[in-house]
Amino acid sequence: MAISTQRRKQVLQNHGLWGNRNLRGFTSRKSFCVLLISLAVIAILPPIFFHFKLRRFHQMQLRKCSWLNDPPLVCAHGGDTTKAFPNTMTAYHTALHIPVDCIEIDVSRSSDGVLFALHDRYMLALSYA
Repeated sequence: MAISTQRRKQVLQNHGLWGNRNLRGFTSRKSFCVLLISLAVIAILPPIFFHFKLRRFHQMQLRKCSWLNDPPLVCAHGGDTTKAFPNTMTAYHTALHIPVDCIEIDVSRSSDGVLFALHDRYMLALSYA
């Protein structure tokens, strides 16, 4: 049983729906605005989420490899021991001319109060006895 176009038009006019321009795709302007806002939110949220996710990942990598940004100091222990005996004035002078951050000197005090540079605390390690 087919309904004629004339009958359909009459039913729609009785309900106030015939000639309503909002029926072309969206039922109201409000639903169009809601759809537009939801699409904008869907388009904006993933980049924001991944921005903070990558930022957190980068912070974790910096925490794991912080020494890459702030490398450790190069310290000449006892002077430049490749060109002179350690803890000698020659070793200290040559260490001043190589690219080191610091020179470490082991200072000890003798029983009579004199300061001297010696790496080993005991003289037996230096003697051949």
